[in-house]
Amino acid sequence: MNLLNSILLISLLFALFSPAKPDARHIGNLCSKTEQPKICSDCLNSGRGSQSASGRGLALIAVGCAERNTKLMAQRVGNLVRSTPESTLKMLLNECWMSTGYAAGNFPGIARSVAAGDYASGKNVLEITIRNVNMCLVNFKKNPNIPVPSEVLAGTVAVTQDCRIVTQILNDI
Repeated sequence: MNLLNSILLISLLFALFSPAKPDARHIGNLCSKTEQPKICSDCLNSGRGSQSASGRGLALIAVGCAERNTKLMAQRVGNLVRSTPESTLKMLLNECWMSTGYAAGNFPGIARSVAAGDYASGKNVLEITIRNVNMCLVNFKKNPNIPVPSEVLAGTVAVTQDCRIVTQILNDI
């Protein structure tokens, strides 16, 4: 047996008998328990190392997806604030931008809690994050004559879904 065959045999044996890591089925099973399985699966499969990540690692990938969408929402709302003339709409957008910015600022702490295995704290801050983002819609609801910009509506839905996915993953790992 030459060196190449020996390496292949050792690699095969290692793959067969190494401790099982989560795979696509694990991700599918975990995501099937969320309100948005497709969004969950797309997020988890987009993360580096997701196919070999532990449950905690998958939760951290999901936290990263939620953080990216929250920052994206804050950026888009900020762009609207800068392009909107002084008005009630601008005031509402500015309040939304600030509350979304606060929400985005929660994610480093959420990630630290999850990494430390303190899922209860992570879930508590996720709920605060959802409330911060939903303040955008609450404030527009108080001003029914002002239409909600699509960026605000879509961003609120996306961030809320992402945070709920993380919470559901934390409940199941």
